[in-house]
Amino acid sequence: MNNKNKFSLLLVITLLVTGLLSSCFKDDLTDCPRPFQVTIKALDADQNDITESGEVKNAILFVFDQNNELVKGFTINEAQIKGRQPINIEIDYPGYESLFFVAWGNVDESLEYSRIESVNNLLDLYVKLKTQGGFAVSPGDFFRGNLIVPVEYGGIESGKPHVVEINRMTSGVTISALHLKEWNNNQEGEYSFVLHESMDTYDQDGHLRGRLVDYSPISSFTVTGNLWAPIFYTFPCEGGKGFHVDILYNGKIIYTIDHDSEGHLFVPIVGRTLNIIIDFRANLSVVCEVTPWNVVYQYVNY
Repeated sequence: MNNKNKFSLLLVITLLVTGLLSSCFKDDLTDCPRPFQVTIKALDADQNDITESGEVKNAILFVFDQNNELVKGFTINEAQIKGRQPINIEIDYPGYESLFFVAWGNVDESLEYSRIESVNNLLDLYVKLKTQGGFAVSPGDFFRGNLIVPVEYGGIESGKPHVVEINRMTSGVTISALHLKEWNNNQEGEYSFVLHESMDTYDQDGHLRGRLVDYSPISSFTVTGNLWAPIFYTFPCEGGKGFHVDILYNGKIIYTIDHDSEGHLFVPIVGRTLNIIIDFRANLSVVCEVTPWNVVYQYVNY
C-alpha cells in the first residue's frame, strides 16, 4: 500500500471515529441529548404577561453549560418576541447536564453591556449605566430573567419546551417642585434637580454592584411656574434604601429632602413609578406616591 492509500485509509478511519464520538448511534438513541425550544415571556410588576404589548423591543439570550461556559448566544427582535417565536436549542453529543439561560430585554445604547462576541463565561456578563457630565444616563426599560433547564436524553425528537420569564429591572421617577421660583423670591436663573443615588451595575446574577451614581434629569418650568422633571428611569437603590433630592439654583443647593411629609422615604419600586411632589406654598408639603409603570400621579392641593 503506497503512502497515498495509507493516508486515505487513515483519513477515513479518523472521520469514522470522530463521527462515533460526536454523534448518536442510529440504533441506540439513549445517549442522545434531545433538542428543545425556548421562548421569551415578559412580565410587568404585577406579573401580568406583557409579551405581546411591544414594550420589549429586543432581547439577548445567553446559554451557558453547567460549568458556566458560554454555549450559544441569540439576538431576538421585537416581532419574534411579540409573536412568541421559539428559539431552537440543538445540543451536540455528548451534551450537558443542564443549561443556564440568561435573557436581557431592551438593551440599547443608553447602557454599557456585554456583547455576545465578548462573553466566554457567565462571569463576563454585566449591564452598566453610562455616565455623562458626572451623572448617570437614564437607562431604558431594561428587563432581565434566567432559567435552568436540565437536558433531556433518549431521542432526537424535541423535548419539553421552556419559557424564560423576564422582569423589569428599572424604576421610573418623576419630580415636581411647585411654586419653587416664588419660594426663591422669584429669582431668575438656572434651576435643576439632582437625585442621589444608586449602584450603577447589574452583575451576572442580576444583583446590583459597582459604584454609586447620581442622576440629573432633564427639567423645565411649566406655564404655572412649577419645576418639573418628567418620567426618567433609574436603577433601584441598594438594599431598599431611598433616594434624596437636591434642588439647585445656579449650581448651588437651595433645598434637599429625602422623605415626604409623613416621613416616608423616597424608595423606588422596580417596575413602577415613584412620584415626588414638593409643594413650596405657605404650608410646605412633600408628597411621595408610587404609581404603575409610566403613570404620573395627579397631585391636587386646594
